[in-house]
Amino acid sequence: MTAKREFEAIAHKEGKWWEIRIHQINQAARASRAKDIQDIAADLVATTLNLDPEDVTVHVTLRAPGNIMERWTQARNDLEKAQELSTKGAAESRAVIAELSEDFTITEVARMLGISTQRVSQLKAKKAPTA
Repeated sequence: MTAKREFEAIAHKEGKWWEIRIHQINQAARASRAKDIQDIAADLVATTLNLDPEDVTVHVTLRAPGNIMERWTQARNDLEKAQELSTKGAAESRAVIAELSEDFTITEVARMLGISTQRVSQLKAKKAPTA
């Protein structure tokens, strides 16, 4: 049994077609549907190098158009920062409630902070999440 040869293919949409490029063999092909890219890429490699298609593995990467990936990365980073700020804000809210509750009633704390007594009770009872 021979070891499979591995190749990398990059595909991007160009009008109605998916343009497939395999740099290792300096070849390109087209597919009309994304689900056909894998088979077309494998066939292209096998044909170009005169190999059995069973001996070829092609790893396909679909490339998003324009600056989409930059925007995606920024969105993910923003969500991560928002989660960190939310966690920090929640911890500080609990700390403020705990500190005020030492000297004031739940009703007084609620009125000071402009929240309901139920919310004060919830924050007072809630423990910080463990990391």
